[in-house]
Amino acid sequence: MIEEHLKLILFALSGSFLAGMATSLGAIPVFFGKFISPKTEDILLGFSGGIMLAASFFSLLSPAIDMLIENYHSKLISSILASFGFGMGAVIFWIADKFLPSDYILKKFAAQHKSKISLKGIWLFTLAITVHNFPEGMSSAMGFLTGDIGRGIALASGIGIQNIPEGLAVALALVSAGYSKKFAFFISMITGLVEPIGGLVGILIFGFTDVILPIGLSFAAGAMIFVISKEVIPETHKKGFELEATTGLMIGFILMMILDISLS
Repeated sequence: MIEEHLKLILFALSGSFLAGMATSLGAIPVFFGKFISPKTEDILLGFSGGIMLAASFFSLLSPAIDMLIENYHSKLISSILASFGFGMGAVIFWIADKFLPSDYILKKFAAQHKSKISLKGIWLFTLAITVHNFPEGMSSAMGFLTGDIGRGIALASGIGIQNIPEGLAVALALVSAGYSKKFAFFISMITGLVEPIGGLVGILIFGFTDVILPIGLSFAAGAMIFVISKEVIPETHKKGFELEATTGLMIGFILMMILDISLS
């Protein structure tokens, strides 16, 4: 039993690490001068949001509710506990968003650029990607802890796929602001490294008992949906490509739904 649980933890850490490293994969095209239009960027970010939305329900919230019902044999108690975890995930990341150290980042790099407005937008966007990578890492790890390896693979794969356009978006934003390609790639990689940290935190807090694990799954779902609504969707609706971004979101949702249903 202990060996099986340790194996699941190893899978969980590996899944969150590989999903995070997909961010670096997305940043590689900047070395070859490959740039994309704002419309394509919004479509890809919408696609990422769709994957996160589907993962929040199919891979996190739904199995959490099933586990709670199995534990407590009451749909009412299970729904209350799932709602509590879901709400706490949103609240914690609302607090994190409220106290982001964005001023420190801006002051550190402001001297290198004339346009502080552009710089602020780019670094706030980068910070937003970094912050929402944390619950993604937590989610990709905890999918394995349900004991369903297929669901864990589906969740980590989906999050890894949607990290690719996010890594590209961060790298392109930094290069367009005048930073070197190597620096842009490095920052994209750093945003991805937040994911295994999130995975480890999720395991340490929620991963050692089936009683609290479903609360953790609900927590991760709430955190992911919060950052989708707060950061991802608004970012895709700033440049006039709302319809295209929504189309990308729908495609991402369908892909993640297929991955979860077919592999779990």
